[in-house]
Parts: sequence; C-alpha cells; structure tokens
Amino acid sequence: MSINMKSYRNSSEVENSISKLFSSIDNLLRDEKERKFRIKLGNKIKDCIFTDDIMNELNENDLSGLIDEEEEIVFLFSMLFPVFVENEGVTFRLYRHKIEVDLSDDMRDRYIYIFSDGRLTSGLFESFRLYDDEYVYGVKRIINVIPLLKSAIKEALIDFQENGSRRKEKIQSLKNKGIIAKKNFDELSEMLRRNR
Repeated sequence: MSINMKSYRNSSEVENSISKLFSSIDNLLRDEKERKFRIKLGNKIKDCIFTDDIMNELNENDLSGLIDEEEEIVFLFSMLFPVFVENEGVTFRLYRHKIEVDLSDDMRDRYIYIFSDGRLTSGLFESFRLYDDEYVYGVKRIINVIPLLKSAIKEALIDFQENGSRRKEKIQSLKNKGIIAKKNFDELSEMLRRNR
C-alpha cells in the first residue's frame, strides 16, 4: 500500500511540475508578445513625431565646415533638443529617443517613455506594461500632444536657423565638451585598468 501511495505522490508531483513548466512557458510567450506590441507602438509614436517632413527640415540645415558630416545630425539634435511643451499643466520634454512627462513636481508623477522599446517608467522606477491602466493613460497623454511636439520642433528649427552666430558658438561649446568628455573617459578608463 505504501508503494502505491509513493507512486501516486511522485506522479502527482511530476504532473504539478509539468503544469508549472507549461504555465511558465505560457507566461514567457505572453510577455514576449506584449513586449513586441510595445516596441511597435513606440516606433509608431516616434514616426508620428519625427515625420519625413520634419526629418527633411532637420537634414536641410547646413552645418558643413563647422563639423564633420557624420556628426551633423547628432550635433543638430543636441542643439535643438530637448523641446518643451506644456499642455493642461503637464510638461513634456521631447528628446531624440524619449519623452519625459511631468504631471507635477513630485517624482512619482514623472514618467519617461522610451521610443525604442515602448517602455513607460515612472520617476520611482516602476515600469508599466501595455496591459496596465497607467501605461494606457500615459501613452494617451503623449499621443494627444504629438501635434504640439511637432510644432515645437519646427519652432526650434526656425530659431536655430535665425541665430547663425549663436549656432557657431554652441557648436564650438559642444566640440569643447566632446574633448573634455574624451579626456575624462581616458582618465576613468585608466583608473579602472589599474584597479583590476
């Protein structure tokens, strides 16, 4: 009788383990699907903001002679962004790769939306998923200000084009910062090498 009891218990444990395994696999597949949807959504939002029209306007700015050609768009983005928009008491800061949303001065009311993976993270480092109400609420707020963000980019471009002398000063300042950053990187890398 005890052999049957052990056999039954072992069989039950195996079934329970198999059930847990299938449940884990199902959860992984569901999470991966949700992640893919977030990535698609993030790319769609970025494409709605940085339309071909806006990208063409960005590319029309001639910085030749001031910086290397391959660095032009990076410099341009660093000089124009972040772009600020206020709407209904909420501040939006648009960067090349993300949007920061401040609902208030409180850290828990701050959010960062990363375009590349569609991730919405709170100021308290809580990440939200596409199935969370907070995610949907936050992304709706962002979608609603897309026209304002596009207008702000265009205004920043006009200001940039009208201030040629300031542009040269800012480029030189950014070049100097690049030199300082390289020097600091070398120094910190050397410290790491010595501490191995």
